[in-house]
Parts: sequence; C-alpha cells; structure tokens
Amino acid sequence: MNIRLLSAMLSDVYAGSKYANRMPIGLMEVVDNFQPNVLRDYYHKWYRPDLQALVIVGDIDVDATEQKIKEVFADIPKPVNPAERVYFPVPDNQEPIVSIATDKENPSTTILVFFKRDVVPAEQKKGMDYLILDVMNDMIQQMLSNRLEELKQKENPPFADAGVSNGEYLIAKTKDAMQLEAVGKPGGTSVAIETLIREANRVKEFGFTAGEYDRAKAVYMSNLEKIYNERDKQRNKFYINQYIDHFLVNEPIPSIADRYTTIKQVINYIPLENLNQLAKSMITTNNRVVAIMGTDKEMYPMPGDIRTLIKKVDDEKLTAYIDNTINEPLLQTLPAKGKIVKEEKKQDVVVWTLSNGAKVVVNPTNYKADEILISGYAPGGMSVMDKKHVSEMKLMGRLFASVVGESPFAIGGLGKFSATDLKKVLAGKNVKMNFLIDKYSQEISGSSNRKDLETAMQLLYLNFTGIRTDPSAYKSFVSRATAVLSNIVSNPMVEFSDSISSAFYLNNPILRFMNAKDVETADYETMLNLYRARFSNAGDFVFTIVGNTEEAKLKELVEQYIGSLPSTGKKATYDKNAMPKRQGIYSNNFVRELQVPKASVALIYSGKLNYTLSNKIQLSAIEQILDIVLTNKIREKLGGTYGVDVINELSKMPDDNFNVQLVFDTNPERRVEMVNAIYAVIDDLQKNGPTNEDVSKVREFMLKQHAEDLKRNEYALKVLDNQYRYNVDMKSNYQQYVEQLSAESLKKFSNAIFGQKNRIEVSLSSK
Repeated sequence: MNIRLLSAMLSDVYAGSKYANRMPIGLMEVVDNFQPNVLRDYYHKWYRPDLQALVIVGDIDVDATEQKIKEVFADIPKPVNPAERVYFPVPDNQEPIVSIATDKENPSTTILVFFKRDVVPAEQKKGMDYLILDVMNDMIQQMLSNRLEELKQKENPPFADAGVSNGEYLIAKTKDAMQLEAVGKPGGTSVAIETLIREANRVKEFGFTAGEYDRAKAVYMSNLEKIYNERDKQRNKFYINQYIDHFLVNEPIPSIADRYTTIKQVINYIPLENLNQLAKSMITTNNRVVAIMGTDKEMYPMPGDIRTLIKKVDDEKLTAYIDNTINEPLLQTLPAKGKIVKEEKKQDVVVWTLSNGAKVVVNPTNYKADEILISGYAPGGMSVMDKKHVSEMKLMGRLFASVVGESPFAIGGLGKFSATDLKKVLAGKNVKMNFLIDKYSQEISGSSNRKDLETAMQLLYLNFTGIRTDPSAYKSFVSRATAVLSNIVSNPMVEFSDSISSAFYLNNPILRFMNAKDVETADYETMLNLYRARFSNAGDFVFTIVGNTEEAKLKELVEQYIGSLPSTGKKATYDKNAMPKRQGIYSNNFVRELQVPKASVALIYSGKLNYTLSNKIQLSAIEQILDIVLTNKIREKLGGTYGVDVINELSKMPDDNFNVQLVFDTNPERRVEMVNAIYAVIDDLQKNGPTNEDVSKVREFMLKQHAEDLKRNEYALKVLDNQYRYNVDMKSNYQQYVEQLSAESLKKFSNAIFGQKNRIEVSLSSK
C-alpha cells in the first residue's frame, strides 16, 4: 500500500479520530527537529516493562533461558504512576465516506471498499464462540473472494484484479472491517466500485450457496489438516506471530492439536444460515468507506458522484448467485501407462528411467510428515525460440509473474475445465503445480500432501498434455493485464529495474520489462504453440520427488502419469549464445523527477566461475562479509543509507558464471560518495581480505544454517536437482569447505571474482 497516498487519506477515512492527524510512526518534521531530551522522555514514558513482552521460540533450555531473562531484565524498575496506554476510537459514519488521493508515481488505480465494525473485546476472545467466529470470518472472506475471481475471468472484466480481506481497519486496532479491493482498469473506476458494492449486497440479500460453503470448508480443513500433520515440525516463526498477537490483542493460542480436533468436530455443525446471517451483519449500509488510491494520469468521479453511484447500486433489484458445482474427476480416462525400464539405488535415493526416456529421482524423507515436493527440468527454454516472437516470450518469462501474477498457460484452464471450474475441482486439495519457461530451460515446481499426491501427478500430466485454448479467457487476461501495465512506467522504480536488465543483458528486448504493448501484440495461439513445443518431449526431463512418500504407491503413480507423457526421442539442447551478458565497465546514471528525493543505485559484478560447492560457499561468504562491512561503514559510520542489499548468484547456465549485486537507496547529493565508499570496501577486500573476526562469524553462521538445511525437503530437492541436472555434488564435504574459509582464502577468491573487471553501475536520481 502506498504510504504517501494513505497518509493523504487519513483526514477522510479517520474523520473525527486521532488517527486522522498522522500515521502512527509520526511526522518527519518531528524527527528532523526534536531535542534529545524529548526523545529520552518519550522513551521512558512508553518503553517500559508493563507494556512489553519478550517472546522466545526455539530449541532452548527453558530453565536456563528463564534465569537469563531474569538476570538481564529483572532490575528494570516498574514505573511509578505510569502514563495510561490509550486506544483511540474510530467513529461510525452513516453516509459513505469517500476519499480520493493521487500520486504521479502510482502506476494504477486501487479501489478499497470497507465495511467497518466494532472489534471483539479482548476479554471475549477466550471461549469457543470466538474460535467459531474466526472460522466463519475466514469462510466468508474465501467465498466472496471466489466470486470476485469469477468476475475477473469474464471476457470484459469489471476490474484487473480483486480480493477480500477481513481484519483491522487499515492502521487502527479499535475498528475491524471487511475490505473489498480491486485494481481498476483505465476509465473503469466507477464500474469497479459498483461491482464491489453490488457483490457485497448480493451476499447480504441472498447469502452463499451450499456448494460454495462445502468447497470453503474443504479448503479450510485441508489447510488445517496439513498444519496438524506437521505439528511436531513447525518452524519457529509459525509460533512467534501467534504469541505476539496474543500479547497485543489477546488472540487465543490453542495448540495445533486442540485447534484441529475442535474445529474438525464442529465445522459441519455450523449451519449455512448462521454463516449467512453473520455475513449480513457485516455488510451494512452505514460505516461504509470508499478509498481510491490513484494516478494523476486519470480523472476520477467526484466524491458526491460516488455516493450517488452507491445509492443507485443499493436500489438495484438483484438476483441470487448461481453456483455451477463441479463433481467430475480431473481426468475422465487414464492415459496408457509407461514402464520403469531401469532402477538404480544410491544410498537413500532411487532413480527410475522410464520407457519414454524420462528420469525420476526419488528421495523419501521424514523431515515433514505430510509434505512432498516435485520438480522437473529440461534444457531449452527461450534460448531456442525464434527471436521474432519477442512479445510472446516476454509473457512467458519470469518478469510476467512479478507484474500480473498469473500464468498465461493457465488462463484457459486444463483438460475440459476452465480456470474457474478447475479451481472448484481442486477445492480442498493441497496441491500446487507451476510450469515455467526460463531463459535456458523449461521447468516444473510443485508440492502436495500425501493424500493428494495423485491429484498433483494428474496436474503435472495435464500441464504437459492438456493446456486448454480459451479465446474469451485470453481476452479477459489481455484486458486486465493492459490495465495493470498501461501506466506502469509512471513508477520510476520500474524504469530503474528495466535499466538494470538492459545494462546486464545488452538491451536484449526479450528481457526488457513487459509493457501493455507486449500484451496487446502477443498472439495467443503462437504463445501456446511455443509452450507446447517446450513440453512436447518429456524424454529429456529429469523429475525430482522429495518427501514422505511410499515407494510402491509412488512407482505406480510415476508409471501412470509421467511414464505416459509424450516423447520425441530427440536430445534437448539450449543455445548458450542466445542472451549474452555485458563485459567490462559500464555505467548508466540518469535523472528523473521524483516525488520524494532519493537516488537508487545498483552495482553488479559478474564473470566466469566454476559451478562447484567450494565456489558456492566462498561466494556466499563474500556476500555475508560485504553485508557486515557495508552495514558498519555505509550505514553506521557514514549514515549514507538504511542498508545495502547484497545478493549473490552462481549459475550453471548458459555456462558457469556468477554475479554479485549491491543495491541501495541514498540521498542524491551523496550518491557518488556512497558508490565510491562501496568500491573502496571491495578494493580493500581484494588488497587485505576480510578480518579474522568477520570470517569466524560467517563460518559459525553457515555451519548453523547448514545443520538446519539438512532437515528441510527444499534443501534435499536442490541437492538432487544439482546432482542429476548438472552432475554437480552440492552437499558432500560442506562442513569441510566452510571450515577451510580463512581471511587469506577469501582475499584470493575476491581477487578472482572482482578482478575480472566486469562491473555495471546503474542509478536513478531525483533532480
């Protein structure tokens, strides 16, 4: 959410409340001008023991930790006559509040419709009623979101995207709200608003259907069951946020087992009528707020016109939602099975070669009780496509997901099911299956629980063989995508990101940022044919499956759904010269007018580096060393930036290569100073190496992290992927390589990578 726009709206959306005056974090003029004693007084007034909690989760000695806490914190005095912690109310409103704010750097129009309500008092959150209320709120949110999703799939959708959430009213903890959100199409703000109001009113008048409710319960219980099955192996952060919410707003924290068994017993005894009554009570004609966060490139209706529009929708005669429940299997008939023609066992790993040539690598684990991860890989990708299909290729690249968040190959659905129907078929199934065409490969990533593994395999099969053509759905996609992308260049960070890609890949049009013209000019059939060609030969794929599997059952599923995939018998290849990278020293420092003065800077070092475990460890160590040193020098000593993000990448394709990226924001007047300071740090790393103290910290962290990684399916999957994709061992001798790290070895390594003198500097600065 755009903070500048939200700040501009506070006086409207919180009229009559303390929240109308400023954001909770405060005002910059206060930060810029306060006296030291004011800050000290504020600290002692509010940062005190009776308003604080310490939450610790992990593999600890409870008694020893408790004693340590007492030693460190017990002598902090309890305040005498402490200031009262006041929770400021948010007043009700009878007529709809309408607030409109624009920003020339905001690339799109976001419409928010709130139905405010009072929060549940903290003391009322202790019983069964509140637990059931929480479940019902989740169901209402899910079912209304599904309805908006269906509208989004229409040939001429009323908005580019939409969703529903249920919780705090923006920044206030004293008011909750049901929030309907839409991304508007250019010129379509009124249509989006009336659609959101209309669909909320439809729920208020007619409620939800039994079919919708059954699917929502199935989804809820499937997710809860997975958590229950993993209850002994949840990661620490799963608990941390619950304990924080308990301290701050008294949210209950039953054990996973208690929550699961309780809800499983009661969920089918929550009548649909009760749930519809709750939804009706939430969707009121008072306490409505419409907030528009827009762009200065568009004219919006006046607040009075929006109130008139809302009244018009309120007066409409509505009809009930019609639910087309789907009760059909994903596959009507099973494909002809393939066979495992060769089996190899190596320690805990089994490798099956199938009759169609595909290889399946399986590593059964018990790191999690109910998790199975699936990946697939074959060389090729965009590198072997005809370069005249630039727009189609851009839609198939990774950049697409970051802009629109939707796969063009799932637009029409799979097999006989549209995208909308497919979601209904999969309701309650704990499966994910994503297909990706990357620069030099086509890949698959998926996951499942034990119960739904066959469904995941069927999705894998259909993504190879059953991509469905749906021109109407594609027109809907084009309408929504162009709406999102039409003004995206108004966001200066998009230009900054595009400039980095252009600099690194020599202005290769395929890797430039996608825009509305690309969507409009891309040909749907061409795109699907390019996709189908990449997945027409399963014989050159390596599939990896890791998790809690039963070998006999998995073998049967693999023969049925992977062994039956099409194969051409041809050897897949990729073009290593398709997307060359820039060599040498290059800079592109450009100026744009920005709302908030700043300079955004990216420094990229790249070059050749063998794809080995030793190099991967050293590259990771350099990243961490730089993080330590730059935090100390650039942030703490020079005060030039909040932080420098350091990212490293070691790749096998198109050939063995690396890059190290350093990205940060700073004051425009200090950009050159900060860049030179970073260059000096890297020069010093080459001349003198890191300190022994920093190397020791890095070694300790890496060994600790590796011990954790060894218990994770994600890590096991990566290890096998490297072994069977590239024939590279990225696991053995890990501890030995880390222990060999030294100031001298990292100095030598720094010279090897930074000494190649391939460096790109890109910056965007305000005038």
